[in-house]
Amino acid sequence: MIKRQSFINHSYLNWLFKFIMAGLYGLLSAIGINLFLNSAHSYSIGIPGIAQLLNGILIMNHVDLSIATLIILLNIPLVIFSWFIFGWSYTLFSLVAVISNVIFLHVIPEMDIITERLTNTLVGSVIIGIGIGFCFRSGFSTGGTDVIVSYIQQKFHRNIGFVNTIINAVVLVFTAVFFGVSGATYSLIGMMITSFVMDKIYIQQNDVTLVVLTKKSPAIIENLHDYTHGATLFSGKGIYTDQRTDMLVMIIQKSDIPFLKQAILLVDKDAFINVQTTEVLNGNYIRKF
Repeated sequence: MIKRQSFINHSYLNWLFKFIMAGLYGLLSAIGINLFLNSAHSYSIGIPGIAQLLNGILIMNHVDLSIATLIILLNIPLVIFSWFIFGWSYTLFSLVAVISNVIFLHVIPEMDIITERLTNTLVGSVIIGIGIGFCFRSGFSTGGTDVIVSYIQQKFHRNIGFVNTIINAVVLVFTAVFFGVSGATYSLIGMMITSFVMDKIYIQQNDVTLVVLTKKSPAIIENLHDYTHGATLFSGKGIYTDQRTDMLVMIIQKSDIPFLKQAILLVDKDAFINVQTTEVLNGNYIRKF
C-alpha cells in the first residue's frame, strides 16, 4: 500500500528543493527589477511593485528608503496572516523567498542593460513571472500579496494570475497619478505578462477529471485510500467482453497526474486512464497546497 507520506513528501530532498526555489525567486525577482523594470520605470506585481512605487514617491519627497527595506516593512503583517491561515511550513518558505529577494536586491546593482523601454518591461516581467510560478508550483508563495492571492485561489478557485491582476490595479492607478499614464501603461503590460507566465508554470491550479476503467478496483482503492481527494466508484460491464469493468472518477489537480498514473498502473497495468479538463462549480472540493 502506498502510504500517506508518499503523497505528502516531507523528505529532506523536498525541503532542499523548496529552499532552492525560494532562493531562485529572490534572484530572478531582483534581476527583473534592478536590471530591467527600473530602467523602464515600470513596476512589478505585488509587494515588490508597491515598494518600487513607494520608493519613487518618497524620493520625490526627499525621503531615502530603499526598495528592499520597504519590502520588509510591507511583508510583516502579511507573514503573520500567512502563519495563521496556511501554517508554519508554507509561511517558512514564503519568508525565505522574501529574505532572498531582499538580499539579492542589495547585491545586484541597478544598471541599464537595454535602453528600449518596452523590451526592458517584457524581459523583466517574464523573468519575475518565472520565479513566482516556480514558487507556487513548489507549494508556497513569494510572500506579500501572493499570500492573499493564495487564499483567494484556494477559497474561490480563481487563477493566481487573474487575482494578481485585480490586486495590482491599485498600483496602476497610483502610478498614473504620480508618474503619468505612460508609466502606468508599461506597468500594465508588465503585470499582464508576469501573470500569464505565472499561470503557465503553475499547473497545480488547473483541475482535471480523472476517469479510470479497471477490473481491479478494490486494489486501486486500497492504494489510493489516503490520497488527498476522494473518488466515486461506478460498477459496469464491457459491451463486447461482457466482463465486469468498474469506473473510478476523481477530480484532481493537474500536477498530480504523473503520480496517480504510477500508483494506478502499479496495481493494474491494463487500466484505461482518461483525463479531461474540468471546472469545479460547486461541492466539497479543496485544493491542496
